[in-house]
Amino acid sequence: MKSAPLGINARFASRKGKSGHYTQLSPAERFAEKRAQNRLIRWQRQSMAARIMYDQRVAKCYRVRVKPFVEVLHSQKIHKAHFGGLVTCGSVWMCPICAAKITERRRQELESVNAAELSCFMVTLTLQHTRDDGLKTVQSHLAEAWRKMKSGRWYPKFQGEFLIVGSVAGTEVTYGLEAGWHPHKHVLVWSRLPHNEIKPDVIREKISARFEYILVKMGRYASPIHGVDVRKGDNLIADYVAKFGREPKESGWSLAAEITKAPVKIGLQFGDHYTPFQLLDLYLSGDWQAGKLFREYAITMKGTKQLVWSRYTREMLGLDQELSDEEIAAKQEQDAVILALLKPEHWRVILQKGKRSVLLEVADTGNVEYLRVFLASLGVEL
Repeated sequence: MKSAPLGINARFASRKGKSGHYTQLSPAERFAEKRAQNRLIRWQRQSMAARIMYDQRVAKCYRVRVKPFVEVLHSQKIHKAHFGGLVTCGSVWMCPICAAKITERRRQELESVNAAELSCFMVTLTLQHTRDDGLKTVQSHLAEAWRKMKSGRWYPKFQGEFLIVGSVAGTEVTYGLEAGWHPHKHVLVWSRLPHNEIKPDVIREKISARFEYILVKMGRYASPIHGVDVRKGDNLIADYVAKFGREPKESGWSLAAEITKAPVKIGLQFGDHYTPFQLLDLYLSGDWQAGKLFREYAITMKGTKQLVWSRYTREMLGLDQELSDEEIAAKQEQDAVILALLKPEHWRVILQKGKRSVLLEVADTGNVEYLRVFLASLGVEL
């Protein structure tokens, strides 16, 4: 696999003014520019996912009509445009577009939790693996180990000792050039213990002993240093959500700004470790092996829930009934108004020219005339 395939660097902090000199962008201008770049990369990745996963629903996502016309909608509340009347796949694993929307909803939901009387800590579990291990094998073994940890008499005793009242678990997957597929299990845990009585080292020691025991019986093992990690902190929920859709600021992932609503640059930098959507960038650059890896990942994770809540936890935290990924992806802003209705032949032009993301950027203004002029430049007359 190539290690530095894409020559895209979006780290612009200045631009040329009328005098020919570079002027510093205002914070608002920088944010708008980053958001536009994020959207462009995201739609580009979705096109690559559709090509690789040609036999899956993502190949139809935001391409195939379910209504006579494609709607270009604008929400005055959030000042953003989106499409209506199209298929949505609702796949948080395969589709960068649906993943952004789904993960943002999950972030808002988690950060709305009112748990002032509870403490929180996060447990991360992973097991040793090599490049010879397929993702399906490693992922299934990690899932099985987690199920066994929660069965029997050990887990209720552990819950009682640390006054645990609920949890939510999810899976993160990356790929490394040296060790291959690297799934992690992240578990956010709520406890009635005071915050200052949560001792990560003590919790880690107890979980590690049980986790390693289970893995040995399965014929696998975990690193004594990296197999189990336990953390607590004021920003733990934000950090937890970060595991499912955004990357650290230093990595330059395009999904970061959209999902966290933070002004994060998206210069694409590559090393020896990749997240699944970064494999789509590698594939775009001509790395066919990256495409095969993405397909392996997508097929393996298909049908897996992004987040799994323990029984009664959502009710305890005051959360509404959980929506499915598909329901979130199909959900539209209630205040959205229609800026344009595109005929089937008009939509085909947009698809052929690869202008979906640019069309939305123009529609973000909410100005029908701007949209009309843009479409006319493509040969589409409303």
